[in-house]
Parts: sequence; C-alpha cells; structure tokens
Amino acid sequence: MGIYHRIASLVPQPVLTAFERELRYVGIDVEEERFVGFIILFGIGIAIAISVNLFLFFKINSILGILAVFIGVFSAFAGGTYFMLSQTAEKEGKKAERILPDVLELIASNIKSGLTTERALFAAARPEFGVVSEELKNASKEIISGERMENALMIMSREIKSKVLARSMWLLVQGIKSGGAIADLLIQLGSDLREENAMKDEISANISMYVILIFAAAIIGAPLLFGISSIIVGILVEQTSSISISPEQMDEYSSMSSVGRFMGLPTVNITESFIVTYSVVALTVTAIFASLTIGAMASGSEKEGIHYIPIVVIISVLLFSAIRFFLGGALGGISGMM
Repeated sequence: MGIYHRIASLVPQPVLTAFERELRYVGIDVEEERFVGFIILFGIGIAIAISVNLFLFFKINSILGILAVFIGVFSAFAGGTYFMLSQTAEKEGKKAERILPDVLELIASNIKSGLTTERALFAAARPEFGVVSEELKNASKEIISGERMENALMIMSREIKSKVLARSMWLLVQGIKSGGAIADLLIQLGSDLREENAMKDEISANISMYVILIFAAAIIGAPLLFGISSIIVGILVEQTSSISISPEQMDEYSSMSSVGRFMGLPTVNITESFIVTYSVVALTVTAIFASLTIGAMASGSEKEGIHYIPIVVIISVLLFSAIRFFLGGALGGISGMM
C-alpha cells in the first residue's frame, strides 16, 4: 500500500465515493484513493509553505493564526479541486443534453434502415457527439459481448453527469421492457427533448433582463452608493475635527441627545476607515449572493454562479476605489475651500 492509499484510508468513505463519481464523470482513469491521497498531501504542502511565508514576512507568530491559515488554505485547495471536477462534469453533461436529441434520432434512423440495435448504437457514435460518442461505443460493445441492452443503456447513463440523460435512458429501458418499437420511441423521445431544450432557451432569454439588472446592481449600483457615502463620511469627519470642542463639552452634548437621554446608549464615533472596511465587506457579500442568484436563475443551480464571484468582486471593489479616488479629489477640494 503506497503513501497515497495510506492517507486516503483516513478519509471518510462518502468523500472517497464522491471523488470516485466525479472522476468517472470527467473520464480520469485514476483510483480515487490515489487521487484523494495526492490532493491531501499536496494541499498540506501548499498550506505549510504559505503559513511559513506568512510567519517569515508578516511576523504572524500566533499558533492559532498559523493554524487558521493552514486549515483555510488546505480546505480551499481540496474543496476547489472537487468543485473543479464537479463543474467540468456538469459542463460535459450540459453538452450531452444539447446533442442528445440528434443522437437519439440518428440511432432511430439507423434501426429503421435495417441495422441491429448494437450496430445502430455504434454507427451513431460520431466524433462531433463528444463524450456521448464514446459511451455509445462502450454500450454497443457491452451488448455484443452478451450484456442485456437495458443494462448497457443504464451503464451509459451513469458515466455522464446529466439528469436528462439518465431520465431518457430510463424511459427508453422501460419502453424496451414493455415491448414498444424502439425506433419510434427514440424519435418521440428526441422530439420531446428538443422541445424541452427550446423551452429552456426561451426561459433563459426571458430572464436575461433580470440577470442584467442584478449584475448592474452588484457591479455599478452598490459601489457607487458605498463610494459616495464613504466620501461624505470622510468630509464630515474632517469638518467636525476642525471644531474646537473639549472632551467635557462633547460628553455634555452627547448626554443631551435624545438617544443618550432616553435610551442610555453611548455615543458611537464612525470613522471613514470603518465605512471603507464595511463597504468592501458589504460589496463582497453582495457579489457572492448576486452571483449565486444569477446561477440559480440562468441554469437552476446556484453552483453555476460561483465562477462569477471573483469577477463581480474585483469589478465592484475596483469601481468603489475609483469612485473614492475621483470623487474624493473633487469634493475634497471643495471642502477645503469652505
């Protein structure tokens, strides 16, 4: 047993099963134990390297700080690897769903032309069909080697991450079991899938305006509002700092306020740096939820919006900084003349 297998033996079985499933979907012929062991060992190495560099260059000598960095980097690396595998598998599944109607209709045409089912599957395995082509060849070989057609088709659906493909193969298997005409069933199934794809395209076109509005709010609206508010707070802080009021007078005025008199709450001094920090955090959170919402609206899965998060965060923060730079120079000069 190698070191990778020894490390993977410490991982819960559901995690290994999840990696094995995603590796099978993307066509990586590697043992899940070996792959997970390598990911863990490589992730530990990266986390140690980053922690050591933070200790040497930024003088982070707190054990808890270094441990937090180590856990964060390792979790991000391992989780990011699984996410990349999952996204790649789903992307291939989406491609398979788009070409599936053509594949089914071509198989039906081959059967009607006189080919046997296994030969019809093999003849339909054209290069332009991508991953579906390979699975058609494998299903054809399984049937020729003596495997039942129903089992070969279900194995094919387990090799591609697509609920539409799995549902289509299940319907096809049920039709074969009930004794229906395979060619007519394939044609009808392909027609239904084509209508479903057209409906998805129509829905995607209808919600495109909502997607644009969400992007505009996260990328333009929020940075603009936070940028202006932070500049205004900075100007107010600068103006009030020039007023010569003793701490005793400030406490007296604070105690005379309605909030302090009736609620007994202390006075909170909001600074420009606090507003800037709060704005960056708020923009980041807004970008995350906006991206997830767009993913859910566009494709029905929040995971599809995760790859938008870095883009939206970078653009919104850069626009926020640009607004502060240009607006701060203009309003700063005006406030200096007052």
